[in-house]
Amino acid sequence: MVNYGGDEVSALVVDIGSSSVRAGYAGDDTPKAVVSSYYGYKTTAGDSDAKLYLGQHGPSIWRPGMEIGNPWRDGLIFDFNPIPPLISHALSDIMHANPSEHPVLVTEPAWNTAANRERMAEIMFEEFQVPAFYIANTGVLNAFASGKGSALVIDVGHSMASITPVVDGFVLRKGLVYSALPKLVHAHAKHILTNPTPTRPSIDLYPHQLIASKIPVEPSAPPRFTLREDRSAGTTESWTTWYETREVDEWIHTVAGVLDQGWNEQAAAARPPRQYEFPTGFNTYFGPERFQVGEEFFYHSPQLVAQNPNLPKNIPTLLSESLRACDPDLRQVLMGNVVLTGGGSLFTGFADRLENELSRNFAHVSWCTDCKTEALVDITRQVKIHAPGNPIERKYGAWLGGSILASLGTFHQLWISREEWQEHGKAIVGQRCK
Repeated sequence: MVNYGGDEVSALVVDIGSSSVRAGYAGDDTPKAVVSSYYGYKTTAGDSDAKLYLGQHGPSIWRPGMEIGNPWRDGLIFDFNPIPPLISHALSDIMHANPSEHPVLVTEPAWNTAANRERMAEIMFEEFQVPAFYIANTGVLNAFASGKGSALVIDVGHSMASITPVVDGFVLRKGLVYSALPKLVHAHAKHILTNPTPTRPSIDLYPHQLIASKIPVEPSAPPRFTLREDRSAGTTESWTTWYETREVDEWIHTVAGVLDQGWNEQAAAARPPRQYEFPTGFNTYFGPERFQVGEEFFYHSPQLVAQNPNLPKNIPTLLSESLRACDPDLRQVLMGNVVLTGGGSLFTGFADRLENELSRNFAHVSWCTDCKTEALVDITRQVKIHAPGNPIERKYGAWLGGSILASLGTFHQLWISREEWQEHGKAIVGQRCK
């Protein structure tokens, strides 16, 4: 609770990600509103102010000529135009809250730019007329959500994977590393689905909105469905891409996994297959290939590297870079407080594989300062991973951290008030929000 004008009001916490916008009241354990960051819009000649279709009435409803947009690109907000409507939809339309009556805490990625955070402050103060504002780092918030002041935060999101060393509530910038690894995993999953195998044909990713009728078929039998010809002409390329992305993500979260000891044909074949049905009615059992998807998080084959020299770095490479950049005396503290978060980490077996990778590859992270060489010091016994089993905690870790932080009485002094914004302008954001 924050005291404004003699009244106690709850702060609002807004966590804007590339897949969804999470919003709720500080002190709550789950967000009240979760809105897709994707939005639909129609452009007409000479009309610069296009109507946006958001949330439940957004991209999932087919409309002729509707394009799909997302304000994020390469882990940063690049288009701020849809941000106010998305926030307004979450706060006003779903939560029925008036932002002008509540302090608002907004999250940001650790690699956010000064221009972006100042633009966010401007939106909050000038468009939403908030009484107070703060922008907090997702790495720090994920650590707070796990009850830790110092932690090595491994965040696998919708489009970016990052490793953020947090020490006493501050990001250790030199150890911050990130890559577009989830995009590679997604592309690999789509490649598996759309290419035939000896046991099944290639799979059509038609959306259910374009299917007029279908007949149930046996597993692996060719699908029997009829497309809605009346909608084919009005379907845009961006809407088709959005739907295919969503369908592949659904398949990944339902079927895919990762082997805890590394890739092994026999171990993958020994695991029970999982069945999945696509909107066309085609259904089949996925065996070892479902584990190839998660393997991309931890290992890139030499053939793949040779074909694509600029591949996103995998988790072990990111870990190695991050830990080597940290001071030797901090490494043991960080390894004993590893926090796994992000919806992309909800793969079956991900936490076990991560623990094995840490134990196997990072027994040598201590550094001999006198001789300037690596000293083989076994610290694997100190590796402790905090990976919440509750999907809500894993997916919304940054929001939860913001909820905890904004509800603390001691946090009151950190808010940027409206008066301070009017007096100091954008400069106050960089000074106050470290």
